[in-house]
Amino acid sequence: MIEPYVPTFSHKDWIDHQHRVQAGGEDGLNSRFHRLEDEFAGLARNQINPIIQELGGSTTQHLTLVPALLPDKGRPAWTQNVDMVEKPTAPAEAHGFMNIVLPDGVRVKSLLVTGNKSAGTLTVALKRRQIRNEEGSQTLVAADALGTPVEPLAEARIENATHRHFLTIDIEGAAEGQARVFCVQITYQ
Repeated sequence: MIEPYVPTFSHKDWIDHQHRVQAGGEDGLNSRFHRLEDEFAGLARNQINPIIQELGGSTTQHLTLVPALLPDKGRPAWTQNVDMVEKPTAPAEAHGFMNIVLPDGVRVKSLLVTGNKSAGTLTVALKRRQIRNEEGSQTLVAADALGTPVEPLAEARIENATHRHFLTIDIEGAAEGQARVFCVQITYQ
């Protein structure tokens, strides 16, 4: 928390023809200007710089999610559990999607997926689509490996004023194979 600013420097007025102005001494110009320097340094260190760091958004943030997937109409769905999704035993594929909300203007740095699979091709993608549905969806970053963060190929910026963002999680070619997704983590700045 940023401490409230409390001034420490207080200037005593000099009176013409009554006070002699001098450079040295406890009340001299040098001493007063050094107290002003200390005041500004403390203000910068304790109030201004912490606010700039907060507003600058230069810190890396993580959005860590347990997938809560909706079925993709007409396609085999994932089985939803409390803390993961898993592919049902019978179909060789599973498909689902979920809405994602990230702060406007942030840059997506990476996508990490945790889980396990014994067969098939798993793809997890962070996508966006214009809010008016005027064009198809655009993939910002996609991961097909578990446990390894994947960076976007191009700059991926969240633009909430013009786009909606969502995750798709698909597995194909996993007949009788097991597949589970425990967590999806989006790192952004």
